[in-house]
Amino acid sequence: MNTPAFAPDVAEKIRNVVIFEGLELEELGIELDEIELDTMLFEETGLDLDSVDALEVLAGAQREFGVTFPEIDSDFIENNASTVRQLATTVTLHLEETAAA
Repeated sequence: MNTPAFAPDVAEKIRNVVIFEGLELEELGIELDEIELDTMLFEETGLDLDSVDALEVLAGAQREFGVTFPEIDSDFIENNASTVRQLATTVTLHLEETAAA
């Protein structure tokens, strides 16, 4: 299986629309430029989002890109959505699988 190419446009949409706007982070005093590709989303060293935020981010990504993730649990989040880059790669993989089907 080929490794999916990193899609900067997918990452930017996740960063800006799904995370920043979707979670209304500006109201919490977080600026868009604080969210980088490798910012940890769910750890204190990053944005420190909680489990509800995690579900909102994943639901937003599914809506925005028309993909469906399998069972969403802490392992899925840790292995597929811990940073913007990782989530963008996960979304890109699902888009490629959908296109190939």
